[in-house]
Amino acid sequence: MLVLAVAANVAAQAAPASPTPARAESATPAESPLPAETGAASRAPAEPQRHALRDIVSLAPGATCLDRERLIDRVARWLQRDVIEAPLRVVVRGDSELATRVFFSVVREPGDSAERRLDNAPSDCDQMHSAVALSIALAIEATLEHPGMVVGEEVPATPAKPPAWQRPAPGPQMHLELALLVGASVGAVTEPALAGGARLSLAPLPWLQIAAVGFATHLSGETFEQLSGSFDETIIAGGLDVCFGGETSQGVGFFMCTGVRGGAFNTEGKGFPSGDRTQSSAWWALAGSGQARFWLTPGIGVALGVEALYALADRELTLQGADEMTPTRILPVSNLGLSVTAGPVFRFF
Repeated sequence: MLVLAVAANVAAQAAPASPTPARAESATPAESPLPAETGAASRAPAEPQRHALRDIVSLAPGATCLDRERLIDRVARWLQRDVIEAPLRVVVRGDSELATRVFFSVVREPGDSAERRLDNAPSDCDQMHSAVALSIALAIEATLEHPGMVVGEEVPATPAKPPAWQRPAPGPQMHLELALLVGASVGAVTEPALAGGARLSLAPLPWLQIAAVGFATHLSGETFEQLSGSFDETIIAGGLDVCFGGETSQGVGFFMCTGVRGGAFNTEGKGFPSGDRTQSSAWWALAGSGQARFWLTPGIGVALGVEALYALADRELTLQGADEMTPTRILPVSNLGLSVTAGPVFRFF
């Protein structure tokens, strides 16, 4: 019995074990990313978006000469790049009536826009593009530096300054200036002569001037051929001009003027055989001129004027012979004269 029990036990141990049901496998993939790795990937810094200037700048030129492509090119030059790493919007529009007034706004999207106005933009088209582009570039830099700022608000830090050559825009639109000019005239009297005068100019608008003008030219010691004696010629006149032009941001102004002159043409003969004689006659002329101004400071500059004068009446100088043996001498004076003058100019406001 003992042997059988042991054999039975051995047989039981040798018999194959009954199959055990397999445990269900996990549904989670073996290579799925760990939560820590997923969090690290989500925290990786995103690449900043780049916005081309031509995609963010819009322009309505109005009465100005602004061109969108030209303006964008100037802004890119000032910024030294043509893309912006922020969602900005730049809106530019010219005034519907005044060709030197420009409005623009620069705002980070999304955000409210505040419009800035340039009241005295240069009338020269090339200079206008440069001045407006500079203002936009400075506003873009200020907006990028202070993201919460809307263009038109005060910048808490010191704002960027324009280059040293950039002349600040004049405050008031109306100006009063006085130019004191000296130079020479040709054709106004019988020979080239000294000339001078003054111009008191009032500019109610940046492109318009009204000027009260004084003009004088004098020639002394003129003679008739083969006759003793000499004579002096003098023109003293005043007039009024209307001028159109403008002033650039670099402090250079240029105006084209038209007007009238009225005064006296005086002659004085001395030492002639027929005796001394003085004569005065009315002198009227039409005038056209170009007036340039180079401002050294806001109130002091250098003026240059080139003026053409057309006398409305023919003139001639006549010397009567002292006797029948002495012929009458006639010296004509040209109707068309030209004067070139220069001198200091002072702006009072």
